[in-house]
Order: sequence, then C-alpha cells, then structure tokens
Amino acid sequence: MTFYSNLILITLLASSQVYAANEFFETGKEGWFYYKEAQKKKKEEEKEKQKKSDQEFMKSISINSFSSMQAKEFSETFARAKEIAIMNPTKENVQVVQMMNKWQMDQSEKFARVWAINMLENPNLEYPDIAKDKYGRSAQFHQKEKEMDDFFSKHKNDLGYVVFYSMQNKMAYKRQEIVFNALNEKYGITIEYVNTDEQPEMIKKFKLVTTPESFFIYKNSKGEAIWMRVKSGLATQEEITKNTMFLFENAIMEKDK
Repeated sequence: MTFYSNLILITLLASSQVYAANEFFETGKEGWFYYKEAQKKKKEEEKEKQKKSDQEFMKSISINSFSSMQAKEFSETFARAKEIAIMNPTKENVQVVQMMNKWQMDQSEKFARVWAINMLENPNLEYPDIAKDKYGRSAQFHQKEKEMDDFFSKHKNDLGYVVFYSMQNKMAYKRQEIVFNALNEKYGITIEYVNTDEQPEMIKKFKLVTTPESFFIYKNSKGEAIWMRVKSGLATQEEITKNTMFLFENAIMEKDK
C-alpha cells in the first residue's frame, strides 16, 4: 500500500470516528445532548404541572371557608397564596390575597373590640392609659371632655340610663346615685332607678350579678330600644361616659343606630 493510500485510509477512519462521536452527542439515546434536552423537557413539564397545581389551589380558596379554618391552616394557606401571587401576579391571584388580607384585618378589629369590652367587665385586666407628662394628660383630658360633650349633646333625647340596685347595699346605691345625678345635671340625660328587691324578676331578665348595675337604653332610628350594660358594680362618672361612648361606637351595628 502506497503512502497516499495509507493517508486516505487514515482520513476515512478518523472521519468515521468523528461522525460516530457527533452522532453519540447529538442523537444517540446515551448521548450528552439527548440527556440534556430530556432534563430540560422534564423541568418544563414539572414547572407546568406546578403552575396548574397553583392555579387549582388559588381557585379552591373561598371567603366562606375562612371561618371554618384553624388558625394554623389559615396562616399556611395565606402564606402560600401570597407566594403564588408574587411569582404570578395575575389579577385573580392578587385578588385572592387581598380578600384574605381583608378578612384577617376584620378579625383583628373584632379581637380589639372584644378585648376592650372585656375590659369594661374586668378593668383589672389592663393597666390604665396614662399620658407621659402633665401637658399630655391635660391635652388628653380636654380632648376627651369635648368628645363627651358632643356625644351627649347629640344623644340627649334618645339615650338614657337604668340603674338596678338593692337596698341590701344601700351605701353603694347612694354613692352611685350621686354620680348619675351629676351626669343628669351636666348632660340632661334621663336616669331611672329600679329596686330589685321590689322587682326581683329583673335579676334573671338582665342577668344581674351584683348591685348596683348600670345599663344604657338607646332608642334607634327605627324606634327600637337597645340595651347595653355599662358597668357591673360601682362606676365613676368617667367610667360611665367612656364605656357608653365605646359601646355605642363598637357594640352597636351601624344599621341598628
């Protein structure tokens, strides 16, 4: 075999080896590029599957189901919904998060109201709210006085008090009477006193547990009478006015005012 013949043979062998190598990397089922493309396709399929799962999850969230959820379940659902909405901020996804956020805020407000109402029944649950300095206390006092004056002036003809008492604790009744008479002189509010010794059925009807006990009656725009307990036991003028305003604003629905 001549030198040129050998050269041609070597060239042919090299070409066939290069072709085989290219075929391995590009089309062979064991080739690197085939493996890489397969992995890419697999990731895309998984991504599409996750996207579909996220969409189904977001569609499954209903505001009617929130109240039946446990606290942990709601928190986990809310956290996942936010993650999905951030990564895929469609109008629908963001709306779900907004809906959950509003419901959570409403629950927080309800919690705050119940917290304050519990304080009316048991003021020992919290430390008193005291301004830090003399000027702050003075400004706070005058602001509250103005708010009270405006409130009782507005409701002079549709708001009154009923004080249930027993002569078994005559001293407490007399002390409470002085406080309410002062309120009557200041705001012109009607005060009624009911002796439970003479009308014992009132104890069960209004669930009275001590003496005296104070309620306010509000006659709303529909002509209905709404009763609210202001204080169990002796109450100061500040407690009566403060509790009345709080209950009126937070414990009576707007539609019932």
